[in-house]
Parts: sequence; C-alpha cells; structure tokens
Amino acid sequence: MITDPNNSSHWLLLARDRLEKADALFTRFGSSWSGVELLHEAAERYLKGYLVHKSWQLVKTHDLGLLIAQASQFDSQFVNFAETSRILTEQFWEQHYPGGDLDEVGQDYTELRQALGELVALIETTLAPAAPPP
Repeated sequence: MITDPNNSSHWLLLARDRLEKADALFTRFGSSWSGVELLHEAAERYLKGYLVHKSWQLVKTHDLGLLIAQASQFDSQFVNFAETSRILTEQFWEQHYPGGDLDEVGQDYTELRQALGELVALIETTLAPAAPPP
C-alpha cells in the first residue's frame, strides 16, 4: 500500500496502528518510554489526519501544541486538549533523544492515554462519514 499524505484516512490508519501498539505494550509491560512515544505519535497522526481532512497544508512537526492550535481554529473543543498535548510533547522529547530527564516520563501514562482516547473520539466522530478506513 502506498500512502498519500493528503489522504486523511491514511493518517488515521497510521494513528490507529500506533495507538493499538501503545495499548499492547502497556498491557504487557505497563508504562514505558516507548509507550509514551507511541502515544505521542498516535496523537500527532490523528491530529494531522483531522487537519488534512480540513484542507490544512501539511506541516512536518512533532509539536502537538501547534497541531491543537490549528485544529482549534476548526473546532473550539480541541482547546480542551492543550495541556495534554503540552505534556505529551514534553515527554516525547525527553525520551526521544539522550540528554532528557526520564524520571517523570510515563508516570502519568494512564491519564495521558485517557485524554488521548477523548481526543480520538472527537476526531473519529467528526471524520467518520468522510474518512472511512482505506
């Protein structure tokens, strides 16, 4: 399968894969740095899928705060996820490259996952009619 960065359903496909793997990793091992990275990548792809669906010009970024700000221009409900996005982005960077402080990365994994579930529900409910699975 060749994916298309301008196809929101392709972003959602990749997002669902990351989230499924994060959940499996958590079930098997509990909170982990890798799990935080997978949560972040899932959130990033869900948000980009939503934004691409809204004809947003793709920006290559890992900053969930930026993506939330962009999504909030289309739907004010996204503002509710600004703090979760900030925390998840910070934890992503802490573990992504050596040099970060790993002490708190993943300590709030359950809360982050719950908030991400709410974000996913908002996005999938909004896009359901327009972005069926490929």
